[in-house]
Amino acid sequence: MSEPTQSSDRQACSLWECFVIAVQFLTRVSIFRQRQLSSDQYRLALRRSVLFFPIVGGFVGLFTAVTFATLLLAGVPALVSALVAVGFEALLTGAFHEDAFADTCDALGGGWTRDQVLEIMKDSRLGTYGTIALVAGVGARAAAIAAMGETDVRWSIIAIVAAAAIGRIAIVVMMATTSPINDRASQARDVAGSQTLKTVIAATLASLPFWSAWLMLAPSCAAASMLVSAITLILFRRKIMRRIGGTTGDLLGASGFLIQLVVTIGSTTR
Repeated sequence: MSEPTQSSDRQACSLWECFVIAVQFLTRVSIFRQRQLSSDQYRLALRRSVLFFPIVGGFVGLFTAVTFATLLLAGVPALVSALVAVGFEALLTGAFHEDAFADTCDALGGGWTRDQVLEIMKDSRLGTYGTIALVAGVGARAAAIAAMGETDVRWSIIAIVAAAAIGRIAIVVMMATTSPINDRASQARDVAGSQTLKTVIAATLASLPFWSAWLMLAPSCAAASMLVSAITLILFRRKIMRRIGGTTGDLLGASGFLIQLVVTIGSTTR
């Protein structure tokens, strides 16, 4: 049986339903849907909802930025404000990308063969590599946010929102450029395998309001951050292709966390 066409995808759900599914997939926020979708309709809608991933990321970043700025302006020390804001973000998203990043570091650090990497990635327990990577990654992000907030609160808000949106753009790029592994049934394989360059362009343009101010206020800083992000994503993709030959849900989530971190740190150079 052939795969459903893009026209059947559009008939399966409205844009609003796809946005709602993107919100529910990437966060713990529950938004009412007017109708219940069948399993096939939901699968097709989830594929299309990828278009909204960077937009959802931008809203998540806005939540984090407002939390950070509110605490900072209330007199809470910058680093404490940043850590609390990042913690509340993890509550909002269910630590979705942080968990993926930790699992990826555990798997790539502890697995010698392809089978070992995949087996470790499936293990819900947190190992040494994942623990160290998670502490370092979250700590570095919080420190970068704090550093920006101490010098310019407005810029920190803009940078936090931009980094969150661009991190989710990186996930869409990975979906469109890297095939999921074929010998492991997963939701990521169903969703990621159908994305194209058109999805990347549409998702990028749709999320532009979340990072256009970042780009315009500090073009040199933004250009350097984007260049480093692109190099990081290329190297990350090269490594996972060499190790396992494709993507998984954890690897996609890890790419988003990684690029969000790169953009946040890069924004401190403004």
